[in-house]
Amino acid sequence: MSNKSLPGTSFLMLTGIVLIVLGIVAITSPVFAGKAFMYVIGGLLLLTGIMQFISGWRQKVWYSKLMPIILGVITVICGITVIGHPLLGMEIFTLILAVFFFVEGFWKIIASFSFRPSKGWLAMLASGVLAIVLGLIIWKQWPISGEWAIGILIGVDLVMTGLSMVIISVTMRRIHKALAEKAES
Repeated sequence: MSNKSLPGTSFLMLTGIVLIVLGIVAITSPVFAGKAFMYVIGGLLLLTGIMQFISGWRQKVWYSKLMPIILGVITVICGITVIGHPLLGMEIFTLILAVFFFVEGFWKIIASFSFRPSKGWLAMLASGVLAIVLGLIIWKQWPISGEWAIGILIGVDLVMTGLSMVIISVTMRRIHKALAEKAES
């Protein structure tokens, strides 16, 4: 059997390569990638706000209408603000990201000690320390870090996801080839 008869591996490989290229573009142009991300977030907020507003408006009684309408209006305003000022959105999102890295880092460090007798606990500890260091770097450079952090993190994620897809595709092809050779013998 040829690799062409193995369903999904070519698409998986192509998707992985595209993600790697997009990740490299995001890493080399983090402001562009961050702005693009903020436009997506802004659009999602806008759509969510409109849906909340419509949901509230359709309610029969006023006390059931009030909260969804208010939340819908607030969410629409947030979406418009993010779309209208993506750099401000990037700064705020980056600040939230820094706090997230701090909390995640401390949690991983504490959790790593509960896994201490098993292999891999040091990897979790190192991951926690790395998260805190990343949070500190973002925090110390804030608000300037808003211009690079989101784009670079998205880029790194895209590259890693792409690499994993390429590796999975290659592994699936090798397994398929080995099984085909074993079936022929």
